[in-house]
Amino acid sequence: MVETLESEFYTAVKEWEGLSADQPYRVKVAFGKSKKSADDERVRDAYTEGRFRTFPKSAGQTGFTFLLGSCNLHSTGFFEKPDQAWIQVSRLAKLNQARFMIHGGDQIYADIPFRPGADFEHYRDKYLDAWDNCTPTRKVLTELPHYMILDDHEIINNFDNDLTSGNIDYQGLARVAMKAYWLFQHSHNPQSPLQGRHYHYDFSFGKVRFFALDCRFYRYSGSGQMIDPEQEAALIKWLSDHKKDLKFIVTSIPFVTEVKSPKTDKWCDKVYDGQRGRILQHLLDQGIEKVVFLTGDMHASLHSTLEVKDDAGRATTVHELMSSPINQITPDWTIERQFVPGPVSRKLAEGPIVTSRIEKASYFAKHSNVMAIEVDGAGDVHYRMYRTTSDSNTPLKKRSFSP
Repeated sequence: MVETLESEFYTAVKEWEGLSADQPYRVKVAFGKSKKSADDERVRDAYTEGRFRTFPKSAGQTGFTFLLGSCNLHSTGFFEKPDQAWIQVSRLAKLNQARFMIHGGDQIYADIPFRPGADFEHYRDKYLDAWDNCTPTRKVLTELPHYMILDDHEIINNFDNDLTSGNIDYQGLARVAMKAYWLFQHSHNPQSPLQGRHYHYDFSFGKVRFFALDCRFYRYSGSGQMIDPEQEAALIKWLSDHKKDLKFIVTSIPFVTEVKSPKTDKWCDKVYDGQRGRILQHLLDQGIEKVVFLTGDMHASLHSTLEVKDDAGRATTVHELMSSPINQITPDWTIERQFVPGPVSRKLAEGPIVTSRIEKASYFAKHSNVMAIEVDGAGDVHYRMYRTTSDSNTPLKKRSFSP
């Protein structure tokens, strides 16, 4: 039994221990007015039965598939309702036998159609609009595990602790927005072992590793900080602990891909050269292999690579898969409109030389799509892009690479 509180909008997390590995389970939830409510007095609303399969101790030889998506426009439903997109996500999860889904940011748009105030109810209502009022979304959230990380629209567009603009109270917005983010998203993520308020986390599927970065709450562009020092140290240690394993790093904004106008909002902006360079130099110093970044944000889907080398002749290549948006109304932009396809090379401040390149054949920019990512038994990565505004099960793009 779990007691929920009005102050936490009746949300709660229940943990189970001792479950068997790689086994299916079902969870049913019923709501009562008090702990003493009899079974026949409890209410079971629609989609209060969830299903999941526990992860294996070892990924085995058969591999697995997960879904990647971000940017769920819902606040202007009279233009583009999200129902069709989430109906299709449900179908694609079943088609690809997805074990879980990663949501890469902008799960809500708190600042559309109007700029928010520092009002918790505003942010809470955006989650209800996105999830509770969209029945297909409610359904998907019960069908498989979900891992989430925030981007800017969970707070306000391009949020940065060093932003100053008119009379906007950015810190006030962040306080109430992050309370809502905690209740509706982060509470069911794996938790950081660090003391204090930290939103990054990691998990493993067998021997395939995942690390989700918080690129928003501790961002200070004025000092070149995309992620806080504690998070950077945790990432560096995690990379060293899993040198030879396949590793996916979730970043809500592109790390590898060269964006045409980053404007201190993307990793490729020179203000973040120091931190970005330290992470990449660590890969070379420690001989760390098989790194793949997962991102969204840009309302396009693609595969890009970053060749990294230093003056000592050491070199490695990291990959990035971008999938965005799940539901949007953005136009079909050319690759040159948003990105520098490359190859484009430059030396990072106090870091290695990097060469960014977008695999042009992978580029897809028509709005509303999701990506199925498969890791096979040999450790190769296969990705398939699907439209979410279509009921077709045929992938628009289907490609593979060896990390």
